[in-house]
Amino acid sequence: MLCSRLIQGSHLARAGLRSGLLSPASVLPATSFSTTIAKRSSGDHVRMWTAERAVSLAQIPACIIPFLYTTPLTDALFCTLAVLHSHWGIEAIVVDYIRPSLFNGSTVIPNIAVGLVWALSAFTLGALYYFNYTDVGIVNAIKMLWKL
Repeated sequence: MLCSRLIQGSHLARAGLRSGLLSPASVLPATSFSTTIAKRSSGDHVRMWTAERAVSLAQIPACIIPFLYTTPLTDALFCTLAVLHSHWGIEAIVVDYIRPSLFNGSTVIPNIAVGLVWALSAFTLGALYYFNYTDVGIVNAIKMLWKL
């Protein structure tokens, strides 16, 4: 009895889709027992994944070249890629673990947490740039620590 109702409901849903009375998001397949509504994701995740992989790949020479040829430009590239890579990692952790479902659907605290990640990343990058251009630079500082 239950099986025939699920099949009948599935046929009705397909008919509703064909006629334009129902949207694809409002119809769950007959085999789904989910009580949550599927949401469309925002953003282009393939492009983001490609950018993250490109930054990770660029970090290999960006971690070697500044130690062989130290200039303000190589220091800035080293710092920028390190902060960008760290930002994406910390942001992923915050988005995964500070989600609206933990706060009864409210997005206030998750949005504050993501904003704090952006602020921390901007402050870190600014501090590293400041250190690079007003002091010995991050790579020279690391070289000095190695000499100890």
